[in-house]
Amino acid sequence: MRIALACLSLVALVGCTALQPVEVVRVDGLSGLTIGRGGIGGELALVVNNPNPVAIAAESVDVEFAISGTPVGQVQLPYAQSIPKGPNQVLRLSVQAEATALLSVLEGNLLQFIKGEEVEVSVKGEVKGSALGIAVGIPVDSKQNMKIQL
Repeated sequence: MRIALACLSLVALVGCTALQPVEVVRVDGLSGLTIGRGGIGGELALVVNNPNPVAIAAESVDVEFAISGTPVGQVQLPYAQSIPKGPNQVLRLSVQAEATALLSVLEGNLLQFIKGEEVEVSVKGEVKGSALGIAVGIPVDSKQNMKIQL
């Protein structure tokens, strides 16, 4: 009995340390962007490297979406997804920006939007998931310049 418990404890301990950090390589911008009275909606793709021998099940997202440093909305996990092992795996997220926050961004950057100039779009937070019953956190911190034309 003691031997079985010791082996099980050892396997659990090795399993906890065996999971390597998952890295977000880049954010592939917004696609399917819609702007309306309800705000901005679209899809965001995270390109992720999963060095682990097992897939990571994405369970929740706590990520903030900002334009030119102004938080405008939240990022959500639109459906259950798994991040397979290997480089350049894609995790698709949905973005919904609030109309009031969007209005303040439009006021501050109207000329840039009209001219088709780039504005800074950032996403920051964490994707939470699990593998083999072990919690995994994937930090997301990306800034990029994008053209958002009206």
